[in-house]
Amino acid sequence: MGKGCLRNEGGVRPIDTIRKLNIAIILNGISRKKQFFYKNILPPLQKEYAITVFETRYAGHATELAKEVVGKFNVILAAGGDGTLNQVLNGILTSPNKPFPTLGVIPLGSGNDFAGAIGALTDAKHLLQLLKQGGKPTDVGFITCKDFNGKEKQHYFINVCSAGMGPATIKQMEKAPAWMGANLRYLTSIIKTFFTHTPEPVELKTQTWNWRGAVRVLAIANGKSFGNRIYLAPEAKQDDGVFNLFVAGDVPLLKFLLYLQTLKQGSKINDSQIQYELSNKIEITSEQPVAIEAEGELVGFLPASVEMKSKAIFFLR
Repeated sequence: MGKGCLRNEGGVRPIDTIRKLNIAIILNGISRKKQFFYKNILPPLQKEYAITVFETRYAGHATELAKEVVGKFNVILAAGGDGTLNQVLNGILTSPNKPFPTLGVIPLGSGNDFAGAIGALTDAKHLLQLLKQGGKPTDVGFITCKDFNGKEKQHYFINVCSAGMGPATIKQMEKAPAWMGANLRYLTSIIKTFFTHTPEPVELKTQTWNWRGAVRVLAIANGKSFGNRIYLAPEAKQDDGVFNLFVAGDVPLLKFLLYLQTLKQGSKINDSQIQYELSNKIEITSEQPVAIEAEGELVGFLPASVEMKSKAIFFLR
């Protein structure tokens, strides 16, 4: 497959130095923007490159598809939201096939937080420009935790993983009826979570910092935001080899609601109960069954180790 498959230690993978670029697009089959994709995004791409579209049909299908097509394509594009991107990422990095392709995203989801962090647009001209520029080495997070049966589980993420209100909101969303749609389900779920979630006791350890207490939100970020533009890590970079940690302790509920508006604006909060730290590895434990999520997907339970995999994949950004 030529130069598109070779790691370039200079910092950019020049995937467009050949015209035989072969692209797989893994499309969220239930995306409400699917028709927009077929009408406005796909045709301009097909004029330039060989494109194969794979639509997901059920939960977890994007991971299976990505795992299968590794080694057959120079580029894989995740067309959907953060959840679709997370599944495709895990499919690529756990595939027995090699070499790993360049990864990219077409933001068709409701939140698109990682796309926002890197400035990705739902625009064919923008995507074609990224393809010509090539992929850049990009950091990836790696979680080791317990699955729902108590067995060890490993999972990758590229944007944010969290404990506290993040997993609690996802659990509420799973209970909400499908007819509500993703946006309404999220809105009603986060409101319910605010008034029902109790801060959970955890202990955090890094190479230089320890913290123990009850948390409303614990976020380990490679991207800048989660939960649809809640900027927990406005200074995060995707290639600096460290996570940006955000720890909101047992902050009174009404105060935390006010703080959310500050976070939405991309500003940091000055409060002794809220901590910002940097680390490339975090150990998280709890005496209770505290859940952990990544990119809107429930991963498992503590204890967990979250480790930075520096420049683990080439990404169009």
